[in-house]
Amino acid sequence: MASGTLLEAGLARVLFYPTLLYTLFRGKVPGPAHRDWYHRIDRTVLLGALPLRSMTRGLVEDENVRGVITMNEEYETRFLCNSAKVHNWSPEEAIGAITRIRSHIHVRPGQLEILKEFHKEIAASAAKDETHPTSQT
Repeated sequence: MASGTLLEAGLARVLFYPTLLYTLFRGKVPGPAHRDWYHRIDRTVLLGALPLRSMTRGLVEDENVRGVITMNEEYETRFLCNSAKVHNWSPEEAIGAITRIRSHIHVRPGQLEILKEFHKEIAASAAKDETHPTSQT
């Protein structure tokens, strides 16, 4: 990994919690500085920031949330979010599961290729981690 990439990754980790606190603050203040945590896109989709554990009950009861798709890094969700259920699906299996629930969703061939490439990289990384486990003391 190039030193610039390592620096970016380290900087992202260092800045995550201060920016999260700033975002939480913006969600609490009234007036023009206020920032909503999420927005309803349609009757089935919410788009927003990281759903924290303290928000889970409200999201389930008030907004009828039944699942979350996140693009966050693991370090961003480790301590602040509810645990995720990992299915270990192939891209095709994941698309099948989504389309059974939301039949109007269509994944174009180019998008599928990107998902396949991402899946291949994640699977290779997971296999590497399994062969070289980190020791925890």
